[in-house]
Amino acid sequence: MDVYHTPAAALDSLVARNLLPSSEFLAAARRALGDLAASLRERGGRTAAQPWRVLKIAKGGSEGRGTALSGGCDSELVLFLTCFKSFEDQRVRRAEILSELQTLLQSWWQKPIHGLSFEFPRQDRPGVLRFRLASLDLKHWMDVNLVPAFDALGPLNSNVKVKPVPQVYSTLLNSGCQGGEHAACFSELRRNFVNTRPAKVKNLILLVKHWYRQVCREEARREVLPPAYALELLTIFAWEQGCGKNAFSLAQGLRTVLGLIQQYQHLCIFWTLHYGFEDTAVSCFLRQQLERPRPVILDPADPTWDVGNGAAWRWDILAQEAGSCYERPCFLQAAGGAVQPWKGPGLPRAGAAPHPIQQDSAQRPPEKNHSLHAVCPRTGGRRPSGPAPGPSGAASIIPSTRGAASDLSQIAAKDLDRFVQDHLKPNPQFQKQVSKAIDVILSRLREKCVYKASRVSKGGSFGRGTDLRGGCDAELVIFFNCFNDYKDQSTCRPQILSEMRAQLESGWQDPVPGLSLQFPEQTVPGALQFHLVSTALESWMDVTMLPVFDAVGQLCSGAKPAPQVYSTLLNSSCQGGEHAACFSELRRNFVNTRPAKLKNLILLVKHWYHQVAAQNKGQQPALASLPPVYALELLTIFAWEQGCGKDSFKTAEGLKTVLGLVQQHQQLCVYWTVNYSFEDPAIRTHLLGQLQKKRPLVLDPADPTWNVGQGSWELLAQEAAALETRVCFRSGKGTSVQPWDVMPALLYQTPAGDLDKYISEFLQPNRQFLAQVNKAVDAICSFLRENCFRNSAIKVLKVVKGGSLAKGTALRGRSDADLVVFLNCFSQFTEQGTKRTEVISEIRAQLEACQQEMQFEVKFEIPKWENPRVLSFSLRSQTMLDQSVDFDVLPAFDALGQLVPGYRPPSQVYVDLIHSYNHAGEFSTCFTELQRNFIISRPTKLKSLIRLVKYWYRQCNKMPKGRGSLPPQHGLELLTVYAWEQGGRDPQFNMAQGFRTVLELVSQYHQLCVYWTVNYNDKDKTVRDFLNRQLRQPRPIILDPADPTGNLSHNARWDLLAEEAAACMSALCCMSRDGTPIRPWPVKTLARVICSFLVLNCEFWFPVCRQGSGSFSSRFRPPTPRPPAGAMGIWGSHLYSVQPEKLDELIENSLRPYEECQRQIHDTVNAICAILQETEQMPPTISVVKGGSYGRETMLRGNSDGTIVIFVSDFEQFQDQEKKRDEILTKLWLCLTECQFTRKMPAKMEVQKSPSGLTFQLSTRSQNITFKVLPAYNALGLSEKPTPQTYRELRRALDMTKAHPGEFSVCFAELQQRFFHNHPRKLKDLILLVKYWYQQCQERLKGLYHLLVYALELLTVYAWEQGCRAENFDMAEAIRTVLGLITQQEQLCIYWMVNYNFENETVRNILLSQLRSPRPVILDPADPTNNVSKEKACWQLLKQEAWSWLSSLSPGQSPGPSWNVLPVPLFATPGHHLDKFIKDFLQPNRQFLDQITEAVKFIREFLQKNCFSHSRTKVQKIVEGGSTGKGTALKTGSDADLVVFTDSLKSYTSQKNERCRIIKEIHTQLVACQREKEFEVKFEISKWKAPRVLSFSLKSKVLNESVNFDVLPAFNALGQLNSDSPPSPKVYADLIDLYKSSDTLDGEFSTCFTELQRKFVVSRPTKLKDLIRLVKHWYRQCERKLKHKGSLPPKYAVELLTIYSWEQGSGAENFDTAEGFRTVLELITKYRQLCVFWTVNYNFEDETVRNFLLTQIQRTRPVILDPADPTGDVGGGDRWCWHLLAKEATEWLSSFCFTDGTGYPVQSWKVPIVQTPGSCGMGIQPLVNEMFAFRSPRTRNGNARRDFWGSSGSCFLKNPLAVTVARSTLLHPSSRFSDSSRNQDRPVLPRPARWTLALHVTRLPRHTRAHRASPAPSFFVNHSVFST
Repeated sequence: MDVYHTPAAALDSLVARNLLPSSEFLAAARRALGDLAASLRERGGRTAAQPWRVLKIAKGGSEGRGTALSGGCDSELVLFLTCFKSFEDQRVRRAEILSELQTLLQSWWQKPIHGLSFEFPRQDRPGVLRFRLASLDLKHWMDVNLVPAFDALGPLNSNVKVKPVPQVYSTLLNSGCQGGEHAACFSELRRNFVNTRPAKVKNLILLVKHWYRQVCREEARREVLPPAYALELLTIFAWEQGCGKNAFSLAQGLRTVLGLIQQYQHLCIFWTLHYGFEDTAVSCFLRQQLERPRPVILDPADPTWDVGNGAAWRWDILAQEAGSCYERPCFLQAAGGAVQPWKGPGLPRAGAAPHPIQQDSAQRPPEKNHSLHAVCPRTGGRRPSGPAPGPSGAASIIPSTRGAASDLSQIAAKDLDRFVQDHLKPNPQFQKQVSKAIDVILSRLREKCVYKASRVSKGGSFGRGTDLRGGCDAELVIFFNCFNDYKDQSTCRPQILSEMRAQLESGWQDPVPGLSLQFPEQTVPGALQFHLVSTALESWMDVTMLPVFDAVGQLCSGAKPAPQVYSTLLNSSCQGGEHAACFSELRRNFVNTRPAKLKNLILLVKHWYHQVAAQNKGQQPALASLPPVYALELLTIFAWEQGCGKDSFKTAEGLKTVLGLVQQHQQLCVYWTVNYSFEDPAIRTHLLGQLQKKRPLVLDPADPTWNVGQGSWELLAQEAAALETRVCFRSGKGTSVQPWDVMPALLYQTPAGDLDKYISEFLQPNRQFLAQVNKAVDAICSFLRENCFRNSAIKVLKVVKGGSLAKGTALRGRSDADLVVFLNCFSQFTEQGTKRTEVISEIRAQLEACQQEMQFEVKFEIPKWENPRVLSFSLRSQTMLDQSVDFDVLPAFDALGQLVPGYRPPSQVYVDLIHSYNHAGEFSTCFTELQRNFIISRPTKLKSLIRLVKYWYRQCNKMPKGRGSLPPQHGLELLTVYAWEQGGRDPQFNMAQGFRTVLELVSQYHQLCVYWTVNYNDKDKTVRDFLNRQLRQPRPIILDPADPTGNLSHNARWDLLAEEAAACMSALCCMSRDGTPIRPWPVKTLARVICSFLVLNCEFWFPVCRQGSGSFSSRFRPPTPRPPAGAMGIWGSHLYSVQPEKLDELIENSLRPYEECQRQIHDTVNAICAILQETEQMPPTISVVKGGSYGRETMLRGNSDGTIVIFVSDFEQFQDQEKKRDEILTKLWLCLTECQFTRKMPAKMEVQKSPSGLTFQLSTRSQNITFKVLPAYNALGLSEKPTPQTYRELRRALDMTKAHPGEFSVCFAELQQRFFHNHPRKLKDLILLVKYWYQQCQERLKGLYHLLVYALELLTVYAWEQGCRAENFDMAEAIRTVLGLITQQEQLCIYWMVNYNFENETVRNILLSQLRSPRPVILDPADPTNNVSKEKACWQLLKQEAWSWLSSLSPGQSPGPSWNVLPVPLFATPGHHLDKFIKDFLQPNRQFLDQITEAVKFIREFLQKNCFSHSRTKVQKIVEGGSTGKGTALKTGSDADLVVFTDSLKSYTSQKNERCRIIKEIHTQLVACQREKEFEVKFEISKWKAPRVLSFSLKSKVLNESVNFDVLPAFNALGQLNSDSPPSPKVYADLIDLYKSSDTLDGEFSTCFTELQRKFVVSRPTKLKDLIRLVKHWYRQCERKLKHKGSLPPKYAVELLTIYSWEQGSGAENFDTAEGFRTVLELITKYRQLCVFWTVNYNFEDETVRNFLLTQIQRTRPVILDPADPTGDVGGGDRWCWHLLAKEATEWLSSFCFTDGTGYPVQSWKVPIVQTPGSCGMGIQPLVNEMFAFRSPRTRNGNARRDFWGSSGSCFLKNPLAVTVARSTLLHPSSRFSDSSRNQDRPVLPRPARWTLALHVTRLPRHTRAHRASPAPSFFVNHSVFST
């Protein structure tokens, strides 16, 4: 079904056979939809509260239009309902109706339709109910959209083509709808528009849609591509304009449509069949639509729907695909020529450049001064031959002009990003041209100019990355050495500029094709201006060259210029910005480092700026004095920094923010201190002077003398205001886009003396708006008092205003307020919540009535009713859109009654409150009047200070804070009042001093205790006792002066607020003019406490522990924990009696906790954690982490453990835990005890406090968990992983406190938890099994500690990681592995580097110290100081138990299978311990090797004697190969070969043919041998699976060691081998001839050379064999890890690479193993260049062998030739996944095994990565070396030959001086290279010449060699002949 591979002539067949939908499925689906339509007409919404009826039902979608595709299609059922009287009605009731429809649908499908299934997918489209009908085999489906709609058209006559009346569309346009929002109302017109087309047009549509489906196979990709309906319309347009016939070529049609898609940026398509330009409103709207970004494709039924939507959809993806397919078979004619697209007006021409797609002027929209009637096509135009729209319905298209397409006001907010990409981003081709041109210019100037430049900086918008498409600017700032200061510039600059111009005029010889250089009139003094223009790309660039003094010098990245740079600038008496060019690099870096999306926003702002300038050109006298566009760039960055700061944001919000700042230009004060600051006195004086200047002030961040904000902003401000109401600032819901909250000046950057002005200009609300709001609120309050509960016993007693509006502290912009409605139905505090829903409902009804009946000067908005317990409304200014007040309406109990001046509530009010409340401030609304009066009576200036503090608080609240929330704003208000009261109560105070005082108090929050006694005091005992408890809580304390239950500072992130306060205190707003800090008022942080409050022995309402005793009252002593009922059933049975295959069953039935018990425990723990975080008894809690077995999810059924780690903000370092631990534990105990006795939990809870700590036990029916409660320092902070600094602080804390290592590991509980959570469930089951075994050991062995449990868990994880890593594994193998490790506890050394490593010196020293300590060592993966395996005596006891269980798992047998895991990982072994590692873990047992040798000897003799005893075939010899034969066997699971040479195999070919017969005989004799002989090892013959393979194994009966043998019959090619001489060349010549002439695989006959392979290795030094063992062990680990990802190279390749490394890098018998190991891994990482071979057994002397070898070593890298068999390239090129092995090697190079004893890295040997014939001592090596030195390491054979041979057949040498040809001889043309991978003979020389060149080579004289530039040896050609 692939379109591309279908021939053009077969496309009709493709459509007919594969694309048309199944007729059976369509028929069934139509029956179903018809039945559904009938059901909906019949039932309707009769049961609804407001009944609705179906007027008519229209079918749409591709199924209705007749364009449904095979497989999946869509359909639309549009229900026109009686309840919709207008377009707007649809929005109100649609959600309710859709809910009813869903119920009706579910009811309808109670009787399923035969052959169909029905389902509801995810409902992701608003206003639509979607369901799917599918065939039972799921091959066909239909997505049906059920859409309720307004019948806008009324009844249609299908036989007469009548246009809808224009009023239909003018009503649509007046409804305020979004584009296409009401498209369903016109579905009948849309269906008819497509459905009346000829059948073949629909087939073409199917073909286009099928192509579209191929392009967007992924669902995610489809979401960004245009809808398929857009392509349907495009296809119809193509047919109308290019063909119009019923019969045509589908290939031509498809070619035409794809051509249109390619030119999408020029498409503008619409039809006037149903609407036109006659009606004024529609005409005006259409003109706006046609100016949208291309492509524009208007729906022929709904003009608001631009289905092309060039600003939203990724047409470029379709265009790219369309442009790549013209050479495919579907566009090739049978004769071979290309299919041509249709030609017609507005269609693209094949092969032509893109052009605006248009037709003659008759079809363009009429101009305003012409008639608005549609114009018919010109006479003689081609008419459609089938049914098609008449003249008035012909498609109309217009050219896309840049001005129209780029009008910002017409771009929808959601389309702005696409608009930037398509229209504003610069042309990449032009940018490349300009970059090349600039490089040419600069190169020319460097070479030719007399004055020399030190460096060049590229600036301007081009350099800053903010250049616009079309035209932009660039600065080339050239720093000259001849300028020693700023003044020098004026003297030399004219000469330099003159010379530069002369060089440019003379040297510009069109270096960049298509780019011209032009010199305009020079308007910038001290600069050279020129234009770079590309006519073809319609782009230009204004370039300004500026020769300047290098004031800043070369700066490192991120470095600030020295203050002297700017003080020198200020002393130069320059004008503002005169020397700005000297700082161009700083300016460029300031902008260039910003996120890409911010630069896109800058482009959008600049585009708007240019649009304003262009529209007003010549009309505004102020135009020439507009501020520079660079000021707008800086303003955009400022807006983003202050309002967003994120890489991703909504562009419309950013644009609106910038334009809002432009409108506030008279208040703009923007600057940065990234390059200069207030620290230097001279700069401070200058900056303070700048800040006193008239606004706007926008200082260049690179040059403080340049105010780039100078200019006339009025025009920009007018245009910005005009744009705010346009579509670019309307959201998808039609609401106005909200800008970021950004002030035109920053508080931090405001001088202290200007704070009063700052408050007046930016923070005080508008007086007129406040008056309007107060008037409206008074009217609303009166209305509510008079109308609420009019016919009810409930009465409104009073309505009180609260919040900042009532207190007089409201901020400008968005403020908050409360309307508290006091009702007589509440007689006490607790009743306030009982009738809330009913009360809120009544108040809401009256508010809505008030909204309808009364007229306000402000906008009165009641949001949608979402929560019946909350009621809000807002009052907004009609003229100032950013001014609003949000009200909360709060019903309340009237606790205070009627207030009079000086009123103080009776004590009983607070006694009742204290007895009623459950949480702090619960009933604070009852005291709204007291709260309001407390603030409202204060001086006006104090309220201004409160505004300033609240604004600062709001800025802090914008910062990302992580966990927890900031203190409430009301608390800051009270703190400000307190500061003023304590600071002197002066009504005319210094604002900066007051602000600084509040910040100082915030920074000392740990000591804050603030309260007032204006409304309550200590006279009543209940109140006194309560206040006593409140004031004893952890600091800070700020009690509400109206409500003593409200501690406004509790449980909040004061630490975060304190950080911001500290930053603000060092800012300009808290500094005097001389740079000294403003002095705060003298204020105490602890308020005076009434003596009677200090009752230390007050009784708590729950039991308390006497300080320090740790004992409980006898009434509350927790019972001793006991095992839960039903949990002990498993403890009686002994684990050792369980069969290995039953272990999984044991875990499932007896060890895993019951799910119900787990759920109860989880719910209880979560509730406790929530209480601990919220409790007022505790200091602020950062977080609570669950640890222990519970947190690690390794709980055993029955009794288990857990920890609750509480990270307390009071702990600021590790050592703080010890200081405050007892105090916090006491508070925790009180909190938990209260929880135990007052809360009902799913699990039973018992709390116990003892001198050793605090615990609580949770019990269920069959589960007990004892939790330790541990307060801790949060070592991680807000980060996911610890930093080296964390562990440095840990080390320091251990040293300071003399604590034991690991004592602070609780601080890393989250890391421990995370370490286990990442592992599979079955591994945790294995941990349960190990822990259960340990529990049984504890019962028998009383000396075991519970501390070892965590060590055993980690040991189990280590065993799984090193030995398995699979999610499913054999449990018996796994437990054997863990027990085996326990038996090797004297060698255990385990750690992980997931959280720490050796890079940091402190951590490295900790690790080295730990790794040198006595074994076992198991380090906590979260805390390197914590060796969890310290109890040595316990390990000895466990070792015996482990042996016992191991023997019970395999009674009377050798140990069962286990994973191959060593007690210490290679990765963790220091380099100087590698030799010991090899000896302990890799070298096989000597006794076992002797047993193997004895067994193999017997087997060999038996086979030689008995094989073929009844035939003439004789066994000539049996050779042992593989790792045992070579002496490189590993301890566990080695491999070996037994190669049987028989005299019946006379050739390599016979080996292939007779292999099966020989193996069958050997198998028979092996079975006989097994029966006859009792070996000391276990002899097992594998199951005989194939006649080509025979294997057996020899296993130790006592050790976990074995050797696997392969028995291989082979041809005796070598005969009787002479140990001193290599094989005859004929042996290899025959092998090569066979290899080249047949389908022989690489190395297929390598078994014939087993003796040579063995001999090559066995003669090597012992230590080299140990290194081979080490490398093979490493390879095994990689193989286990990577086996699922790909096929690794053979192990033999790695063995040979190890030998090569030693030969080339060391050669010594005694060497450093770590160095050798590192060398091998480094070679593996360079596998793409490896070429390794030896000539010990074959060489270059024989012509056949030589030619073959030269071919082999030019194969794809890596090449590693078997030293015994030249056909065996074990490197294999691309055959194996060397890249996987190289990746592992790269990771391993940073491991501990490559460090010496001091922790520093070892060095590798110097080894060449390419082995050439020159490495082998041959006389030909100079020539071949020269060839190999210059060839690409990845060149294949063909490329190699091109490198080696010249075009004339001569040898191509890279250095002609080094080699000269003395004599050449043409040899026989039959000499060839063989491509071993293809088995084809290929001539070496370029065709047609096939000859061979003989070169005679000799060495150059010494004096000649000395003058060569290259260090490679050089040669003359002389007598030694090398012929290839």
